[in-house]
Amino acid sequence: MKVTIKDIARMAGVTHPTVSKALNGAPGVSEEIRRKIVDIAERLNYVPNLAAKRLADRDTHSIGLIWPKSEGLFFYHLCREIQKEGFELGLNVMFSMAEPPQALRMFNEHFINRVLFWCPPNWTPTAEFMKQKERFQGSMLLMGGGKLEGAHRISVNRRGGALEAVKHLAAQGHKRISFVGERNEKWQGFMQGVLELGLVYEPDDMIIAEEGEPFEESKVEALLALPERPTAFVVDSQSFAFALLKLLRKHRVSIPEQFSMVVYDDIPEMGMLDIPLTTVGPSIRELADMALQMLTQPGEDQTVWHNREVNCELALRESVKVLQI
Repeated sequence: MKVTIKDIARMAGVTHPTVSKALNGAPGVSEEIRRKIVDIAERLNYVPNLAAKRLADRDTHSIGLIWPKSEGLFFYHLCREIQKEGFELGLNVMFSMAEPPQALRMFNEHFINRVLFWCPPNWTPTAEFMKQKERFQGSMLLMGGGKLEGAHRISVNRRGGALEAVKHLAAQGHKRISFVGERNEKWQGFMQGVLELGLVYEPDDMIIAEEGEPFEESKVEALLALPERPTAFVVDSQSFAFALLKLLRKHRVSIPEQFSMVVYDDIPEMGMLDIPLTTVGPSIRELADMALQMLTQPGEDQTVWHNREVNCELALRESVKVLQI
């Protein structure tokens, strides 16, 4: 049975015009009453016809970013690039670090009709998120690896990036390489490179961290104490790289004289260190360009959802030493 404004008005104990004003952001309704009406409408999964008409008749010229609660510099630079390029296209960019259902709810209430959601490959939508998704009237793009029916998708070939890092180090004469990070897509790419190139694999060389946790300092100290040790590191992310560099300085180990290093995350800060770090990762500019293109295509058929993948690029700097080959 279709829910009407009359149903919501009856449950809220208000008039029909009050419901209409509350659901469409018009003045003349207290915040307490507006929230009560919106909560009832959400429980009944009601989509105001006026909101749908407003979105159909006029572009809101806005993009909402649902962003991870991560302090990683990569996300800062990507958000900044999207804001800059969005401004050039005449688009307002709003972002939220709230939980995805709450963020999408806010964008629905503000009639944002383009949403970019960064989520990991293992993300699973909650029932509350799907409820908000049903109310959403516009184009949604998932970036980072997550999947959702009825949304565009941009994934990153992280496995290929780590494989490229191993190939680069092997080409410079490194035959025994350590991986620093989590057992994820990059770890899989690293192992693929070790196997394909016939490199030395020693479990004690690996500095593996639990998901979402930093690696243990003792693992680095154990590696440094090995009688024969790796000559290079492939590092999972900039956060792992900064932690590793701090420990290496503590133990008076220098890059690249004693260890070469390639870091996943191509951010400007990697080139500003005393020893600029070679990196591999997706181009922030390419990600921003692709995202805005997919969300702003004129006359886009909303029954067609695009799925694209961005490859990683190697940025050569001074942190890799060439060994005698």
